[in-house]
Amino acid sequence: MKYVFLLINDSKYNLFEKNDVGTISENTNLNQGTHLVKVLRTNKEVELQSTDFRMFKIDQTGDRFTHKVCDRCFKILSTEDEFENNRLKKGDVITKRPSCRACRKIKNGVNIPSSIKARWEQTRPKDYTPFTCPICNKTTIAGISKVVLDHDHSSGKVRGWLCESCNTGIGRFDDDLTIVNRAIDWLSKKI
Repeated sequence: MKYVFLLINDSKYNLFEKNDVGTISENTNLNQGTHLVKVLRTNKEVELQSTDFRMFKIDQTGDRFTHKVCDRCFKILSTEDEFENNRLKKGDVITKRPSCRACRKIKNGVNIPSSIKARWEQTRPKDYTPFTCPICNKTTIAGISKVVLDHDHSSGKVRGWLCESCNTGIGRFDDDLTIVNRAIDWLSKKI
């Protein structure tokens, strides 16, 4: 599969933006100099002139390279400038977040107001006491296993304390019931 990023600067391609990433169709049978490109952000195909895009090798993007593709907006951006540090990997190698700063801001949504967070902190499970997560129903030991305050990212309203795994799972599903229901459907398949 050949990946491209678009350098569109004129209005004839108003569905696409500069640095959108797409793929060139392998079965393109168009006139010479044009290609059928599927833009990942919009999931639309368009016939483009060769001068409207540049090709790149997807395996030469990411944390170790100068550019990285955002996993949300599917734009190729400067790794150093557009992606926040996430964590240290083995060998003290810094990894970057998979989403660019702009997409991360949208994903993070509304924070818990500090006065409400302070009230909830008073109810935090005490370290070294049993904590049972209301989602997975597993009992762990608070302070040894991480217990986090979950909230609705669209409103900032607190839902309560969860184990870190369940909170991460909800976050990966973007707090979106449609995605959760698709996961339920998937898990309900008879194999």
